[in-house]
Amino acid sequence: MPDLIRWRDDHRMLPLLLAASVIMLLAVAAAVVWARGGVPEEFTHFASAGLQGAYDRVEPGRTLQPELAALGFDTTRIQARTLTGLGVQEYFMPKTSRDFDRLDPVIRACFDAPDRCSVQIFPFEPPQKGGFMAANAAPRAPGRFVFLIRSGRVAYKAMQGI
Repeated sequence: MPDLIRWRDDHRMLPLLLAASVIMLLAVAAAVVWARGGVPEEFTHFASAGLQGAYDRVEPGRTLQPELAALGFDTTRIQARTLTGLGVQEYFMPKTSRDFDRLDPVIRACFDAPDRCSVQIFPFEPPQKGGFMAANAAPRAPGRFVFLIRSGRVAYKAMQGI
C-alpha cells in the first residue's frame, strides 16, 4: 500500500488526465450520435419548397384533405400533429368567454360537432434530430401551419407563431 500512495504522489496529474479522457470519449460519442441523426432529405425538400406558396394555395371551403398532401402538407412525411374530437376543442379553447365569442364561426361549429372536425398542425421547420446534442441546442421558433378540417375539407387555416 505504501508503494501505491508513493506512486499516486508522483503522478498528481493522473486524476485530471483520466477525467479529461472520459470527457473526450463522451464528446466523440455525442458527435457520432449527432452525425447519424441528420435531417432526412424529405425534410430539407419540404422546408425549401416554399411553404408560404403552398399555404397560400389552400382555400378554406374548397381544398379537400387529400389535396393538402399534394401541396406538400403530408402527415406521413412530415412530423405533424393531428388532433380530433376533444383535442380540437382543447387546442382552440380561449381563456375567456369574451374570446370564445370572438372565435371564428367555423371553429365554434366544431365545438358543436367535434366528431366531424380534425386539426393538422405542421411545423414551419423540420424537427430537430440529433439525440444527445439536440437536447442542449437553442430552441427554434415555434411557428406552425394549422388546418382545421371539417367533413373532409379544409374549413380554416392559420399561421401561428410568426
